[in-house]
Amino acid sequence: MHNMHFIGTYLSTIRYSESARVINQAIDALGLGKKGLAEKLNKDPSLISRYANGIVRPKAETLLECMKFIDNDSGIKNAEQLSEHDAESLKLIKESINQLSPLTDIDLIQTILKVLKLAKKI
Repeated sequence: MHNMHFIGTYLSTIRYSESARVINQAIDALGLGKKGLAEKLNKDPSLISRYANGIVRPKAETLLECMKFIDNDSGIKNAEQLSEHDAESLKLIKESINQLSPLTDIDLIQTILKVLKLAKKI
């Protein structure tokens, strides 16, 4: 039982660091610093600092918004340019990610992280 707690804590740390990487990439992509990202996300700048330092893990919705900034910086089409089918797919993905639980969906979360790493999104 004690080992399971340790493993859960370790996996949480990994997720926090991966989230911090996405936040920092979005800060770089925007070129406006943490305050600029805070304004774009309508968040307090101190919260963005905590995200960027891996102290607090942002919600999936916030990470997806950050990934849009990263994608736009890379020349990938933004949400306004998506086809109707792609827009619906993106909506379904956002809804699904927001329903994930770190307690019951850990295998799925780890798989999604691996796919995002392979796609060089994080």
